[in-house]
Amino acid sequence: MVYITDGSFEGLLTAVFEAYQNRENPEDIISRSTLQLSMVIEMREIITDPEKSDRVYKAISEKISQEALEMVYSAYLSEAPDCGLYIYRFIRIGMKIGKKVCHYLQNPDVLRVHDLSRKVFGETHRFLGLLRFKRIQNGIFYAQYEPDHNITMLISGHFAERLSDQPWIIHDTGRDVCALYDTREYVLMQGHPPFIDEAQPEEEFERLWKGYFKAIAIESRKNPRLQRSFMPVRYWKNLTEKRL
Repeated sequence: MVYITDGSFEGLLTAVFEAYQNRENPEDIISRSTLQLSMVIEMREIITDPEKSDRVYKAISEKISQEALEMVYSAYLSEAPDCGLYIYRFIRIGMKIGKKVCHYLQNPDVLRVHDLSRKVFGETHRFLGLLRFKRIQNGIFYAQYEPDHNITMLISGHFAERLSDQPWIIHDTGRDVCALYDTREYVLMQGHPPFIDEAQPEEEFERLWKGYFKAIAIESRKNPRLQRSFMPVRYWKNLTEKRL
């Protein structure tokens, strides 16, 4: 039995609820967007139910731990093809042994969720230093990036505090997801901001940043290998200082 969800976190938690309620042990839990039809496997469409997903959400927090809930959510944000199945198995184990599940790494299901969560939080921390904003003509600060994982919501709180007096947009161009901040609150939206294509960055700010980057560089201490470990090459096209 394979469960098919709409790809949302609520849809995944609804699938977990259905598995418990129906006393089923699904072979996989995948989103409709990654579905590949098979004549062999039985499939069940899971309709997202906020009430059911809320019950699972609260059960994870109260019967396992808040740490477990954060691990589950961050593993989901990894968008790994197998994350749904391993999250379901992680929750099942957690319901039996409680908060100890977060450190029960000898179990391969728990280890998989732990590793996915660690990768997501690692990339989140990395982009707190790598994200580059440029001011566009309408006074908004705009940053585009292409993370490996769906981390826009995770980094938005940090920049809402750091740039609290400036309106900004963080745009994940790969997923076409944006976080928009108006100096009071930030919201997540799907789709490309319609005015960004027409707006031109203030070239003086970009020129000054490039000049600063060159000025502080110590030629004798250049270490390209170390630089790539902190700033992976796949991120360079969105870094102002790498477009010298």
